[in-house]
Amino acid sequence: MRGDDGSTMSTPPWSRDTSTWETDASADLKLDRVHYTETREGVKEWELEATSAVYHKEGDTVMLEKIRATFFGKNQESYHLIGEKGSFNTQTKMIEVYDGVKVDSSSGYRMRTRSLKYQADQKELHTSDPVELEGPSMRVEGVGMIVELNRERVKILQGVTTTLSSLEWNKSAGSAR
Repeated sequence: MRGDDGSTMSTPPWSRDTSTWETDASADLKLDRVHYTETREGVKEWELEATSAVYHKEGDTVMLEKIRATFFGKNQESYHLIGEKGSFNTQTKMIEVYDGVKVDSSSGYRMRTRSLKYQADQKELHTSDPVELEGPSMRVEGVGMIVELNRERVKILQGVTTTLSSLEWNKSAGSAR
């Protein structure tokens, strides 16, 4: 099986049985309460915390539980992510999070989905799963999403339904008269 980045994977991380992580004798390293910060040219790009991590040198993969991450875009915009399980590839810097994924932005938007990937080289969050996105005066539902952190742009890829808040709509309409 091939990963999104072209690498070969024997079993996708999200389908592995995580009940054996604590006793997995093949793990090269096991840690509790992990904190990792990625910087580029002295600028913080993202931070990741997990309650437990199991590193497998083969595959350069760290399996994570109870994940919290913050991704930083331009103009100090930040995106705070939580999820139950995930993985981090130490070579590609790809982070995959699944099970109860929630993202809150510093500008007041909330996103919910089943799984989400972070591509460090592109500074993008993306998923092919159903997505719910809520903002101060709108709600968008659809399938698939790309968040371009540096461009502060969100694309919902298909099956899009948008609901605008009537209260906010009426305020805008009233001020346009």
